[in-house]
Amino acid sequence: MTGTDAILSQIRSMGYIVKEFRINGTVEMHAVDLTGEREPQIARCNDGDGPDEKYRCVCLLAGAVGIVLGGL
Repeated sequence: MTGTDAILSQIRSMGYIVKEFRINGTVEMHAVDLTGEREPQIARCNDGDGPDEKYRCVCLLAGAVGIVLGGL
């Protein structure tokens, strides 16, 4: 499991469905809470649509749903 997959798993374990979109060199992800109790969250990385950009987008989405990732 990659770091990206591990973070996505954490987001999903909170009750969110995550959808990924790659459009014109952009990665955009939506996290939607199926209970409707929390606002949908959107993260976007406009630097490209490769694996590094996907990872950055997932990290942004994690922060938007309240997950504090380790690091500096």
